[in-house]
Amino acid sequence: MPLANCSVHSRAVEASVATLLLLECGLGLVGNAIALWTFFFRLKVWKPYAVYLFHLVIADLLLTVCLPFHAAFYLRHKTWSLGHPSCQTLLFLRALSRGVGVAFLTAVAVDRYLRVVHPRLKVNLLSPQVAWGISGLVWLLMAVLTHQSLFISEAECPSFAPRGYFSFSLIWQEVLFFLQVILPFGLIFFCNARIIRTLQGRLRDPDKQPKLQRAQALVAVVVVLFALCFLPSFLARIFLAIFRGSDSCRVLRALVHSSDVTSSLTYLQSVLNPVVYCFSNPAFRHSYRKFFYTLRGRGQDAEVPGCDLKDSYS
Repeated sequence: MPLANCSVHSRAVEASVATLLLLECGLGLVGNAIALWTFFFRLKVWKPYAVYLFHLVIADLLLTVCLPFHAAFYLRHKTWSLGHPSCQTLLFLRALSRGVGVAFLTAVAVDRYLRVVHPRLKVNLLSPQVAWGISGLVWLLMAVLTHQSLFISEAECPSFAPRGYFSFSLIWQEVLFFLQVILPFGLIFFCNARIIRTLQGRLRDPDKQPKLQRAQALVAVVVVLFALCFLPSFLARIFLAIFRGSDSCRVLRALVHSSDVTSSLTYLQSVLNPVVYCFSNPAFRHSYRKFFYTLRGRGQDAEVPGCDLKDSYS
């Protein structure tokens, strides 16, 4: 294949991608550690909605732990020196945590949709214990779907960079990525569109407009977050698949570099999800505000009592 005989390395691109990955790691660890602290020390009552958000935080933290190793791969000019088993493990954890994060972001959207658009359904009466069981099934299902990463051969690992051929494991990873973008994004967009339409009909009173505006802002944040993180990589992979047989090294290099950069953007999800938490509940806003005030030596200004987790529609 032309791609196999074409040098696609670029020190500038590899350094830029590594820098972005390390930045995402640092910001993701800080943002999600604060969210985790809020769950343990600020929330007195756990509802199903809180359970899904908690597992989203765990998935994001797991993903950020993988990023320094991914950055090292690019800093070493796309070579892996830690052995084949560690490479397989990293690919599995990366795919698992990213997939679980998308699943719980979708679960949050579906949960809001059912409670706002269909409030009388019995499914809205689920207990937190049932939500924990559902969350466990999500982790198990995603582990089953992503376990093919553990069978990547030594010649193919790490599969961060597109290659001139595909094994079943690599094909499955690509298929799973596309499904994780198309299906969740469609479901999230549908649920949030129906939520806004329902709230516009219910919250006509001028006094309730701030509540509607917060809900609209939350919907916009979720949709933009998903599109920003996954749409560029989705398009780059499609173009790379279409032009993989091109005889032009210049075209192939551009496509591979685009794929490298846009793939690194998918990890922004772990950095930007705290924005969703802030729009969802004031407890998170207070926690992040306290953190920034502490950095400025004003920690006492942001002290707030613990509170229940109620989303912006409550």
